[in-house]
Amino acid sequence: MLLPRNKPFAIAQWFYQRFLEIFIYPSIWTAAGVASLAYFVQTTLGLPHNWRAIALIFTTALLFYNLDRLLDSYNQPIPDPKAQSYTLQPSFKLFVLVTALAVGLLLYQAPTQVQLVSCGGLFPLIYGMPLVPWAGDQDWRWYRLKDIPGSKAWIVSGIVTYGLVAVPIAYADIMFGRSVLLTTLFLLIFTGTNSHLFDVRDLESDQDKGVSTLALIVGVTGNRLIWTSLNLCLLVFLSYFWAKGLNTPALEVILPTLAVNLIFIWTLSPNTPRNIYNIGLDGCLFLPIFLMKILI
Repeated sequence: MLLPRNKPFAIAQWFYQRFLEIFIYPSIWTAAGVASLAYFVQTTLGLPHNWRAIALIFTTALLFYNLDRLLDSYNQPIPDPKAQSYTLQPSFKLFVLVTALAVGLLLYQAPTQVQLVSCGGLFPLIYGMPLVPWAGDQDWRWYRLKDIPGSKAWIVSGIVTYGLVAVPIAYADIMFGRSVLLTTLFLLIFTGTNSHLFDVRDLESDQDKGVSTLALIVGVTGNRLIWTSLNLCLLVFLSYFWAKGLNTPALEVILPTLAVNLIFIWTLSPNTPRNIYNIGLDGCLFLPIFLMKILI
């Protein structure tokens, strides 16, 4: 009697696990969300839809997130045993290597101005690497850039925002103007909200490893208040330019996106299941281009 009733659940569980293994654990879901923002930038700024720019951002994001995950698997193990085990497999390391080769090939074929702006992409490669030895209370410890107090999520969102704007502009060979500035500001707050909420998820892990994130410094409530304020300030700032007739980025896209940001800010906590973050929060990276396609 129980088998027919449980069979649909077992099937759904099987597909869910495959989704995790194919898209979540190797960061394909996150990298695709970041790449969708590159398409959003091209559409918002009226740039040609150059697939090479999107491919470069996708593969670079894939390399950035997976390299960071690989380094963390030794220095700061993932609390999810299945994700930790997946990261330590030889096939995952091979995947990281293939991704690095893809990034190198795309850069080799890119125009000179793209290669120059992509030099900033070297920064993510050392973001999680142990760089500076430091004597602690009991023994020596190697410090990483992400160990700078309060910097971890800002480094991530800053790198992502830089790539999302600089690469499409370099491929299109246009100058930095006011529309680009406003789009950059929106992306910084949007991706910054995402990154700092992931620090709420990793609160216990970061505390154990001595990584002083903003969420640890000011607490979960303080983090919520700061990011609520930044999202509302962004709305006020952009509203001024909308009133002046500059609808870039589009009002129809920004309002729902910021509303979803605020919902996540006030509902996610350290006790929220990890895959709500992995699937739901990172899934919101697709929201701007989705809203643009259905509303504009």
